[in-house]
Amino acid sequence: MSAFLRGLHEENKLLPPRLVAQYLWQLLNRIDPKTFSRTNWDLLQSIDEAPLNPIDTNKTISTKPTESDSLSLRNKLSGSVWDVGSTGYSARRHVFNRAISHFPYAIVVPESDVDIINTIDYANRLNLQISVKGGGHGVTGAAVIDGGIVLDMSAFQSIELCAVGQSVRVGAGVKNHNLDLFLSKYKKVIPLGTCPDVGVVGATLGGGIGFLSRKHGLSCDNVLAFNLITADGQQRVINTLEHSDLFWALRGSGGSQFGVITHITFRLHPAPAYVQGGIIEWPIQKAKPILKQYSDAVLQGPRTQFLYAYIARSALQNAKISIMGFSEDPDSNLNNIAKWETDADISVTHKQYIECQSNEYEQGHALYWRNGIIEGELTEQFIDALLQCYQSCPDNAAGIMLDPLCGAIQDIETHETAFIHRDASFVCSITGVTLPDQDNTKVIDWVNQTYERLSPFFNGHAYQNYDMGNDCPLTSYFGHHVERLIALKKKYDPQLRFAGSLQRDLQ
Repeated sequence: MSAFLRGLHEENKLLPPRLVAQYLWQLLNRIDPKTFSRTNWDLLQSIDEAPLNPIDTNKTISTKPTESDSLSLRNKLSGSVWDVGSTGYSARRHVFNRAISHFPYAIVVPESDVDIINTIDYANRLNLQISVKGGGHGVTGAAVIDGGIVLDMSAFQSIELCAVGQSVRVGAGVKNHNLDLFLSKYKKVIPLGTCPDVGVVGATLGGGIGFLSRKHGLSCDNVLAFNLITADGQQRVINTLEHSDLFWALRGSGGSQFGVITHITFRLHPAPAYVQGGIIEWPIQKAKPILKQYSDAVLQGPRTQFLYAYIARSALQNAKISIMGFSEDPDSNLNNIAKWETDADISVTHKQYIECQSNEYEQGHALYWRNGIIEGELTEQFIDALLQCYQSCPDNAAGIMLDPLCGAIQDIETHETAFIHRDASFVCSITGVTLPDQDNTKVIDWVNQTYERLSPFFNGHAYQNYDMGNDCPLTSYFGHHVERLIALKKKYDPQLRFAGSLQRDLQ
């Protein structure tokens, strides 16, 4: 094959696209590890002009829908369908992490529950997997599946107060900044993450950590009910009284593992009356004592205070240790944190809560992310190892961040929800950032090597909203809950219609 292609190249000839397509189709569907070494790789002689049908491996791989199939789906929907080659397909298949490039057969933008039910029926008949996209911020790009159907929930934008302002019902297309802005008019809040473009539903399913989590718990801890459409097309209300097994699972299982969430109803809390927020930075040389003080502040500080610690990507000579803080307590405010060490660069003001939620995150980059969970304090040995790792990172391409836990997050017992990290103190994230077309070898190597070096300080678990892909065992996310979650997957999605981490052990 190589000699044949070299000959064509030397003669300045190109293969016709039809021939290449047929050859690749045959290669992808008829070659397996047993036949690979015995196959005659002469390109022209290997082509079989007969129609090619893919191997059906435990019913998870299917043929591409025909134009007739696509037309029949379009005729049943009030929403839109975008397939390969159609205007808008390229933009809609992209996710936040530009290291990911997946190609679904079709992207459906439903406008109603009926649209979703018809799409599920279509996928069931053609044996196609479904992924669900809200904000598309998942690191592995799981919201957009290769060769399947993507349900893009962006049209589900409804937000409505319920129970005389004690709860709110949120559509699956709503993002953090939409909900924060809406609730600010009523002086109400939900614990949400600080990235404005993250989808509310996706973050909630995996837990959801934000400025108010030490006071009011995770996003998933404040759910009163889910509206879910399962693989059999049934519309279900999920709460403590109805389908309580799914209510347990949906609070921490991550992703749309059991069906399509159309709405979530949350418990509301009064908005903070006093808010101080901002960033305090020191030269990286101050990082060791700062991180020790930070550890004590998270473990012993008030629930009204929430502090991220991070070393942002920068040129090494300009590196800073930063604390991004939020405080409701005038007696334990961020000005005291600025006194931890000299030479602090302080950018802290009194703000409205919604202003603290308006953090800017860089767009259009390729991300490489590993994370681990830490119980107890940040030890001197961990801090030394972390700083040594950072010194070896590629210039202006990597960083390390610590999310604080504790407080109200630990008020709920581990067995009460699928979220298992109730005894944890910190999530440690190791991230690499490049441009999409940039050579990423050194960055990925640094992320992986740093993760391995810091792993002895982790408890063996990882935060499911920072999914690390197929190489990460399910027990890292779900611990002893794995068997229970897999049993529920078999019960509610026996054909593995909905893509997600739980099917790794089932396929």
